[in-house]
Amino acid sequence: MDFLMLKKLISNIDNPAIIFSRKGDIVCKNKQFEHVYEYLDVDELESLNQVKITKTNTDNPDVKFFNLTETHLNGVEFIIRFSEEEKYSLYVFERTFILDELISNVIEHIDEIVVVFDENGILRKMNGICDELLPFKREDVLGKNILELVKDGKVENPVITEMIEKKKKVYRDIVYSDGRVISYTAVPIIDKDGIFKGGVLTGRDVSRLINLARKVNTQEHDVKEYISESPQLKRIKSIIDRVAPSDAPVFIVGESGVGKEIIANSIWNQSNRRDKNFVAINCASIPYDLIESELFGYEKGSFTGAKKDGKIGLIEAADGGTLFLDEIGELPLETQKKLLRVIQENAILRIGAVKPKKVDVRYICATNKTKQELKDPKVFRQDLYYRLNVIPLLIPPLRERKEDILVIGNYYIDLFNKRYNRKIKLTSEAEKILMKNKWEGNVRELKNVIERLVILSPHENIYAEQLERILTLGNIDQIEDKDIDSILGEDIDYNENGNNEVNETEELEGVQGIIVNDIVNIDEAHRIVEQEILKKALEKYGNITNAAKAVGINPSTVYRKIKRGHIKL
Repeated sequence: MDFLMLKKLISNIDNPAIIFSRKGDIVCKNKQFEHVYEYLDVDELESLNQVKITKTNTDNPDVKFFNLTETHLNGVEFIIRFSEEEKYSLYVFERTFILDELISNVIEHIDEIVVVFDENGILRKMNGICDELLPFKREDVLGKNILELVKDGKVENPVITEMIEKKKKVYRDIVYSDGRVISYTAVPIIDKDGIFKGGVLTGRDVSRLINLARKVNTQEHDVKEYISESPQLKRIKSIIDRVAPSDAPVFIVGESGVGKEIIANSIWNQSNRRDKNFVAINCASIPYDLIESELFGYEKGSFTGAKKDGKIGLIEAADGGTLFLDEIGELPLETQKKLLRVIQENAILRIGAVKPKKVDVRYICATNKTKQELKDPKVFRQDLYYRLNVIPLLIPPLRERKEDILVIGNYYIDLFNKRYNRKIKLTSEAEKILMKNKWEGNVRELKNVIERLVILSPHENIYAEQLERILTLGNIDQIEDKDIDSILGEDIDYNENGNNEVNETEELEGVQGIIVNDIVNIDEAHRIVEQEILKKALEKYGNITNAAKAVGINPSTVYRKIKRGHIKL
């Protein structure tokens, strides 16, 4: 082998490689060796003497393993002899550090805490968000054992230590002194031989979720009026007018999406406490381990990670005002017991406190639990239920108050027309479809359907067929590949190759061109053409299923048009 062949050899291998002369000068290197420069954060090496290398002998005196001291750069050194005088050292580096660099770049773009540690608990990698969320900087802890951080007082009872001991996934929520709550997950890394190699710790800042759950509002609180024409809701509004000025607890029961929070807002807005705080809590959205500290607050030093000066609870934050406990049926039974004591004694006891504090709060609660579930002591404490159920309000589902469907629907049509700069209108046929729908998602589902309709409809006048397609989109079990296209007025007949080319063998006989003799409304023209095409399809295919498939609509649409007399058989 001559020297030119050697240079060509290293230029064609994937591993970083470099050749040094007998004196230690660089003779040549391949393109991949640039990764080594990047890793060492140097522009270039001039000689072997610039780095400190540890070598390990093998059975072959011309082959040795090497490691660049204080780095993760490893590889194999080969002694190449052309003669006794002409000798070169070829260093071929392992590619693992390139993958290591790639991992570093990936975790740097993850919007969560990421810490990689080895089997001994030494912190090997951390991403940039650690500097933002943790009470110390990466540069101060990288390369250290987690036990050193415990000794230095930087962490207490770390999740990493527990995971190393158990060698299985560990979860924990930690509250820091500034009030932030980090939800941690530590996952072990086990190689293909079943050997424990370390793990990865991830942490998500759930404080933002909690802040969404605890909406502390003052006089600027957004008040929404409940839109209704039904006698059931008029009766409820009448009850609200009478009970709002009092401090009696109100217990709102209704299915999801009926607007229980709007009812609670209405009660607060008409109460004598409307100039005080309205604290709304979604009990289902607060992590289980944090419910009591969020509701009742805690004193300083109450638990690991507790805020230095303690923390006010949500009930205490509502002192003098109104507390709205949404989804109260999701509270754990033990928490329900403590809440009952607060209501009975008008006082809260923070976690870690020995002396209770008096509070003056008006309670409004809401739940989507059924009557049977509310009477089940395994779901809801009966003593708490009767304590809160002074003024019960049962909000009927939308399907039981048909008078409200069009009123609410037209309200949202106006709202979304303005938002999206549209002029959508419902035809009488479309209104009938709205009235017949079951609305299992109640007002929330109706709102979503109207918004979807305003955004997707290509026409200003909405007919029954288009509305039914929009309703189909809301049911994941009924969504078909062509639904979006058909809603947009783009019913495309795809061929076997998935292209939107016309399949000549499937063309409808007799459908040539369209002759326009006069100007007509676009929507009316659309209906006329649609009817003619459906007639031709039925004549050709002989049955509704194949005809509907040929023109790209649901068979139910064809059946309905026949029933209404739009198509004569």
